[in-house]
Amino acid sequence: MHNIILISLFLFSFVCSTGDNKTVVTDPKKDNKPGNTDTKQTNFDLKPNQTIIPAAEKMEWAFGRNYKQYSPSMEDIQTAEEVLKACFTKEASGTANPFFGRKYEDYNMQFVGGELEGGDKIIWVNCFCMAESEILKKWKTEIVMVADGGNCFFNVKINLKNKEYYGLMVNGMA
Repeated sequence: MHNIILISLFLFSFVCSTGDNKTVVTDPKKDNKPGNTDTKQTNFDLKPNQTIIPAAEKMEWAFGRNYKQYSPSMEDIQTAEEVLKACFTKEASGTANPFFGRKYEDYNMQFVGGELEGGDKIIWVNCFCMAESEILKKWKTEIVMVADGGNCFFNVKINLKNKEYYGLMVNGMA
């Protein structure tokens, strides 16, 4: 019963989140000219505060209907992290800073990949304060879902093709 209440609260807060305001993040280091097919992998390793978790079969709440599971590559994670950092910086500099008192480096991150019907790859990034790692011991293998907790818990969707984030949801306080 407790889990049903937590899931219901999470879904309610997700539906009532800030909406699908999209922000595009450009990468000045990349050559975006037509015909550029540079797809070489970078030497990028997951950091100790990062993990990749396979998408569950029933994650329509994150990816919409008819999504396919996909496992993000290291290059995908690097792109997602760049967009996530830009998201954090932009949102923290707004008039209503949802991350007040927190730094980007304060969070553990779970990356979950989904491919939409049109082929766009989305990474749902679930973040929570490192201080919670001891309580949430299985965070490297299981998606962390909590109700409340304030800005210690947030998640966002990142479209890898467009390098944009949307659906930012920062938890509230009870």
